[in-house]
Amino acid sequence: MSDNIYFISMEGKTNYKIGNFAVREDIPLPVYVQDGGKLSLEKINPENIIGGMLKILMEDEQNDHLDYYRDFIFSVQPDIEARLTSGAYEAEQSEHFKDALDIFRVLLALKPNSLDANLNLAICYDEYSQSLFDKGREQEALKMEELAFDFFKIVDEFEDKPENALYYLGRFYLYRENYEKSVNYFDEFVRNTTDQERKKEVIDVLKNIRDFGVTDSDYQDAVAMIHSDNESESFGYIERYIQKFPNSWHGYYLKGLAFRKMEKFNEAIENLDKALQLNIDSSDIYNELGLCYMNLGVFHKGELNFNKALRKNPEDLIILSNLAMLYFKKGDKEEALKYCDIVIEFDPNDLYTKNLRKMIDENL
Repeated sequence: MSDNIYFISMEGKTNYKIGNFAVREDIPLPVYVQDGGKLSLEKINPENIIGGMLKILMEDEQNDHLDYYRDFIFSVQPDIEARLTSGAYEAEQSEHFKDALDIFRVLLALKPNSLDANLNLAICYDEYSQSLFDKGREQEALKMEELAFDFFKIVDEFEDKPENALYYLGRFYLYRENYEKSVNYFDEFVRNTTDQERKKEVIDVLKNIRDFGVTDSDYQDAVAMIHSDNESESFGYIERYIQKFPNSWHGYYLKGLAFRKMEKFNEAIENLDKALQLNIDSSDIYNELGLCYMNLGVFHKGELNFNKALRKNPEDLIILSNLAMLYFKKGDKEEALKYCDIVIEFDPNDLYTKNLRKMIDENL
């Protein structure tokens, strides 16, 4: 428990009230004093008492007086949930995710059995994860994704889920390419929602999922094999998928990815070019093409494709790291160091780029 909490005895305080709340004599009131300060008479006020109670709610889940503290807080500050929720939403919309998560965790401590409290944390962790993925900070993103999943699992246990829960569950699984679960949640959302704008968005997503066949078993098996480094076994599944969905860029992209991982770069480029004809907006396709050309030593084409990928996704640190490697291989160590430093500035824990920078320094 925090050293900044002092407990004030209420013994002998018969019929004592704080606001409209009748204080019990047998339960001491916790008072939170910031920054290791000393307790003084002026610091014993409702705000600091609530601060102490919130610290206990968040740090001592086995405390015997949690329900009493919650009753006190909602009696003395009946608008606390609305105020905190508004502040958390504002922080989240400004992409101050850590601040938003801190507030959402307080709200969960106040209402641990609330669907909304668990859903808000799930959504915020998910948004934070997506932001980190977009910036190429994959390891941090995966940690946030796992935390989001923990809270989405709790939300999923509620029997009667509101439409916004169905929407965000569908979106979460869509981003993780678990299309079967995504479709199930989105279908239920469409059946229940009164939000016509969001309904149209989801119907379009469902159409794309079904048109592109990403729920197809051959596609799913191919993805699983490539992720488990069994690229050579994936081609039969990919070919069957392409035959069923010839207008989907995903099949050619997967085939290109498999060839690139097998270091068959010319075959990879041939298939990635086909994927590009079906989807010119994917930074992933350009990034893969950049890797292929870089490994073939065709640096000007590698640089061109990495830059196209970067224009599509300017915050992706993976693309920046790939550019650093390209310039190193090209012999332009100064430019390579520049890109390394950009990546490390935004993600000091990026071991790949830190090792690349060390290698460049040793070869100067």
